[in-house]
Amino acid sequence: MKRTLLAAAITLATATAAHAADTRLTVYSGDYDAVVQSDAQPGGPGYALVASSLRYELASGSNPVSLGGLPAALDASSVRLRPQGDAQVRSQRFDFALAGQDDLLRRALGQTVTVEQSVGDARQSYTGVLLAAGNGLTLRLPDGRVKVLANYSNFELPRLPAGLVSEPTLSWELVANRAGRQAFDLGYATAGLAWRADYQVDVAGGARACRMDLEGAAMVANRAGADFNGVALTLVAGEPNRTQASGPRMAKAYRTEVMMDAMAPAAPEPQASGEYHAYRIPGSADLPQGSVQRIPLLPPARGVACERHYETRAPIGTWRPPQPMIDANFNAVEGEQPVIASLGFTNAKAAGLGAPLPAGRVRVFDGGNLLGEAMLGHTPANAEVELALGTVFDLTAERKREAFSVDRAGRQMEERISVVVRNAKAEAATVRIHEAMPRWSDWDITSTSVQPGERDAQSAWFDLPVPANGEARLTYTVRYRWAPDVRID
Repeated sequence: MKRTLLAAAITLATATAAHAADTRLTVYSGDYDAVVQSDAQPGGPGYALVASSLRYELASGSNPVSLGGLPAALDASSVRLRPQGDAQVRSQRFDFALAGQDDLLRRALGQTVTVEQSVGDARQSYTGVLLAAGNGLTLRLPDGRVKVLANYSNFELPRLPAGLVSEPTLSWELVANRAGRQAFDLGYATAGLAWRADYQVDVAGGARACRMDLEGAAMVANRAGADFNGVALTLVAGEPNRTQASGPRMAKAYRTEVMMDAMAPAAPEPQASGEYHAYRIPGSADLPQGSVQRIPLLPPARGVACERHYETRAPIGTWRPPQPMIDANFNAVEGEQPVIASLGFTNAKAAGLGAPLPAGRVRVFDGGNLLGEAMLGHTPANAEVELALGTVFDLTAERKREAFSVDRAGRQMEERISVVVRNAKAEAATVRIHEAMPRWSDWDITSTSVQPGERDAQSAWFDLPVPANGEARLTYTVRYRWAPDVRID
């Protein structure tokens, strides 16, 4: 059934308004940075589920209906329209928005067009049937002549060619047994939407009396190619596996702007969502295309117990050798190495927290001064958190290998290492020194000036107290052994 342009416009506007007024949007975490920097396209970064209710006035029999205002990054294979009544969905089509001038001309072949051409300071107009479009335009004029325009200023079409739309559009053929208003449930997935947590931590007190205040918000980015206004928004902390579906790349037809909206008055409570955690945002949310919205995610936590740590380690890799490395120059790392400040806390109720913490960026301040930023992974309740914040100015470390020997007959070798830490602070500090044991898997520390803490297969750490305005030294000897059947080059 062929509709007039006016009838199509009325149907499209009604469906779009109903879609925007009753929409539930679920946005999954992950791909946030990629979404912010990308254009809307199917199969692109970001993932969200959209659910809404549609209502149509149907005549008895077949009814063509359309829905516009859709994301350019919509996954067409995911669209499901389910009748709530006895109507049936006979067919479904998704039309991507017009991609550009070349596509428009290609689809307009055979239509009557008007083309303007500049001739000196004047303009000449030609009207005819478009026969070809490529390096210029070819028209069949009303008198039968064929006009080839190598250059032209602009062209005009009386209407969009069949099958082209000015915005992404879903079309269905609905079959009703009787005339009347019927309701449908619409659901689909789209790329171009993502979120991540954004935390601010304010610390006070020294290493022994550390307390912190934590506030958590969600940064929600919309680059899907459509506005989502007045939606019921749910944020899910989790990244389900997805197959990469391909789709036509959409031309950039707009200039996006990132905006920060005022925070809402309340934070959501986390709820289980399959294998993940979901946060239902109170009230409704507006997510305009090309925007970043800041939304409260966690209630503020005050006076949380924390620990401020200082750590240093030599830049030695974690490669495990296939045989004992008896070369004296193997991993002979010496010289100055940075001391890194970190903040540790337990995500437990007893410490003042205890809620699941979604992945995101953490900014840490001390009295208004930025200590550093770190990325926090998805953190369940009762988990230990350690955030590396940056290099400490007033603490330095210097590593030196003092001795090395190999006893082939005894199938062993020894290495003596020293690390000097200097403290220019006005208060004492304890620096944790991480030391790798990279030469072989069977090793023991035979002597040390500081007792080691926990160790794993290839490393140990030492807590070295350093006095204010002073220095301290760690010296240890490690002995490596190997079995008789181990080959030594």
